[in-house]
Amino acid sequence: MQTTGILILLIQIAFAVHALRRGYPIFWVFLIVFVPLIGCLLYIIMVLAPEFTQSRVAADGSRALRRAIDPNKALRELQQALEVSDTVANRIGLAEELARHGRFDEAIALYERSRVGIHRNDPVVLLGLSAALVENGQFDKAKEALDAYHEADPGNRTTEADLLLARTLQGLGDRETALQVYEQLLKTASGPEVKVRSAALLDSMGQTAPARTLYEEVVKDVGLGNRHSQKLNRRWVDEAKRALE
Repeated sequence: MQTTGILILLIQIAFAVHALRRGYPIFWVFLIVFVPLIGCLLYIIMVLAPEFTQSRVAADGSRALRRAIDPNKALRELQQALEVSDTVANRIGLAEELARHGRFDEAIALYERSRVGIHRNDPVVLLGLSAALVENGQFDKAKEALDAYHEADPGNRTTEADLLLARTLQGLGDRETALQVYEQLLKTASGPEVKVRSAALLDSMGQTAPARTLYEEVVKDVGLGNRHSQKLNRRWVDEAKRALE
């Protein structure tokens, strides 16, 4: 028992020293010292594992865990960064995070403020603005932003931009043209979101057979994917399952 206590103490000291030397926030030291078991475990998962592996998966897992513990941390940090330095890069970073939190009006305002000088027709700004406008149901403005995006970079046909265009056209009531865009997307993008959104539009137009086929493909495909892809696509799989009931 005494040996175990000494071992835990040595681990605490090692982790605390590591955190201080690497310049990590001081709360890690308090967590390690005052909540040894949980603190050390979290430190291993969120700090040491990503350091050792340097893998994208580990980094994503660490970010997800940080967001679960403190979902507004990134938002606060980006807001502080913008207060210190009001740059286009900081505006875009905060706008992206605001959109993740569903605060689309604020995100749109920041994107629009970022359309200055050489950034007026910046594809990154225009695409982010378009996405926020679509999510906010402002389809007229979203169409204008997407038109500007394609004019600024005519050869850059991305899946994200085309999906936003299809959703915008659908929101504006032009379902036939939206369906054409979805049909083109289905030839190059096999992700579940494209299939589910295409199926929903087909269903609304009375084309239930092809819609059902797409829904079935989504449900079938998820069984072939790994656990990470299943978690990532859960929303679309659930929607497909509901539509098939």
